[in-house]
Amino acid sequence: MWWASGRDDPWLRTLLDDRERARADRLRHPAARSLYVGAHALARTVIAAQLNISVRELKLTVECKHCGDATHGKPRPPAPLRLSLSHSGARVIVALAHSTDIGVDVEEVAPHAPETVEKALAPPERASLAALPAAERTAGFIRYWTRKEALLKATGDGLAVPPALLHVTAPDTAPRLLSWSGPGRPRLPLRLYDLDAGTGHRAALASVGAPVRLTHHDGTALLTTARPDGPGTPAPRPAAPLSSRTPVPVPAHAGASASPYTTTSEGQPTS
Repeated sequence: MWWASGRDDPWLRTLLDDRERARADRLRHPAARSLYVGAHALARTVIAAQLNISVRELKLTVECKHCGDATHGKPRPPAPLRLSLSHSGARVIVALAHSTDIGVDVEEVAPHAPETVEKALAPPERASLAALPAAERTAGFIRYWTRKEALLKATGDGLAVPPALLHVTAPDTAPRLLSWSGPGRPRLPLRLYDLDAGTGHRAALASVGAPVRLTHHDGTALLTTARPDGPGTPAPRPAAPLSSRTPVPVPAHAGASASPYTTTSEGQPTS
């Protein structure tokens, strides 16, 4: 995982493809554009470095699990790499894995509408949230949300599956999927990890099938040290395989707080 802040530098935009630049231009708020550009430029830089190619050579595709449309859906780097990215508030995170589907979500802790709780949480979760002290409920809901969105991004379903169909553990307990109601229940085990996203944010990562070893890297430093080597191309950087990468020093907020509790699709814990 690589953590960074949002940036909308002109040369970072040259790292994006036409579809991503068009999407960035449609975002009205400067903060949203900075988060989007920073996240996608970082993702491309990280993947190109892992493959030991230039960003210009990198081809990313997207595919919708439900309709097969290649204009939206989960981003796909060249096999066997798996990618997930997220951004909110002051945080950008890019997660990369080898051969294991993953999903990552980071959210700023901010007030939410009561109807959002009704739509996003299962009845037992709403009861657990209501039992928290009033001052902890906003952060508690965001914890629920990041866990669920990480799971749905890992499976490729996204919000096409209502989050209320998933039942996860309470915010103040170790992360675990307890049940998945309705159609589309995954057959492989889903593994859930809480991440330390720093003050004012919550984050989670999920993997499908195999467990993952979490390492944290400084994405801001990676983007700062990358330099264009010709129009829109950062200098290639040697990359060790993911299995042998060594974490670099990262900001304090990027420390792991992972709990690799797992569950099968039937909701039973696995080893």
